[in-house]
Amino acid sequence: MEKKVMIGCPVRNRAWVLPRYLQSIQALAYPCQKIEYGFVINDCTDNTQLLLEDFAQWKAGQVKLHTINYGAKKSCRRASYDLSRLAALRNQLLNIFLQSDCEYLFSLDSDILAPPDILTRLIANNCDIISALVCNGHELGDKSIYNVLVWNEKGKLVHRREFPRDRVFPVDCTGAAYLIKREVIAEYGVRYSSNQGAEDIGFCLAAQHKGLGIYCDGRLECDHIMNESLGIPFPPAEKQEQS
Repeated sequence: MEKKVMIGCPVRNRAWVLPRYLQSIQALAYPCQKIEYGFVINDCTDNTQLLLEDFAQWKAGQVKLHTINYGAKKSCRRASYDLSRLAALRNQLLNIFLQSDCEYLFSLDSDILAPPDILTRLIANNCDIISALVCNGHELGDKSIYNVLVWNEKGKLVHRREFPRDRVFPVDCTGAAYLIKREVIAEYGVRYSSNQGAEDIGFCLAAQHKGLGIYCDGRLECDHIMNESLGIPFPPAEKQEQS
């Protein structure tokens, strides 16, 4: 019998890509009655909230929305996030998950499009934490940068540049698109933090300190929509209301 899964992430000003993202997660080859959705919305100035509220109405009873507005002044562009707030937002997603009866949380960032069979294949690996591959190097002109990191001999986390694409392999840190067993959060108490930098690093370090394994399935790769020109643009909410 298929396990029950919650899919979600924090979301800020992603109206440009949300239609594609929501279409993608609805197209997953997994029983719809075994899926719930959870989103933490924060400090949006576009139509993100409206799009997710419409989605919640369409998927009545399956979607949990939580809004937290910090009055953030920092840009929501990459490399300018407030990491402590992002950790807090992701921990709020964990709280939403714990209030459900789902057995897995699939943390899938809102600019990631996953292949249809990803849930079935990740669950079949039976790992505490396991990701699919996501290329993060498009904007840097380096397509060898993926969401898999390992400790080097100097004690620093570095991107693993070479990895197998025909099997599951261990990593020290991952992010963007990863499946987490409920026990990791509920029993081991693993949470996000910004103490070591990015919040995913804090989560993975906490998991390792609990003796939990972190893996990546090199056979699965998601599409990372990093450029807004590749999304579906929407005008800011206030402009749409005036039209």
